[in-house]
Amino acid sequence: MVYVQASIKLHPGKLQDFIALLNELTPVVAKHGWKLVGSYASVIGRVNTVVDLWEVSDANAVGALMASPELQKYGARIAGIIEDEVLTVLTRLPIG
Repeated sequence: MVYVQASIKLHPGKLQDFIALLNELTPVVAKHGWKLVGSYASVIGRVNTVVDLWEVSDANAVGALMASPELQKYGARIAGIIEDEVLTVLTRLPIG
């Protein structure tokens, strides 16, 4: 298992739209093996920022999902909500 951290900068005033979008997209991306571990909004720090943490089978899951025609249908809606997004693939460290 690996994890994908999505650091997302929202357009101002779009947090509620993002929440609705994520609730709609979570079952769609689950079909591709993505499991949402958590979604977090900043309270202190960069405004309009959300961080999502996803569990995926391997790093190739990122490209597979991005190429999915089902996800691409949401492109215009996503662009109206998300200003910038950085995806980082992470691995769990053997701690504890």
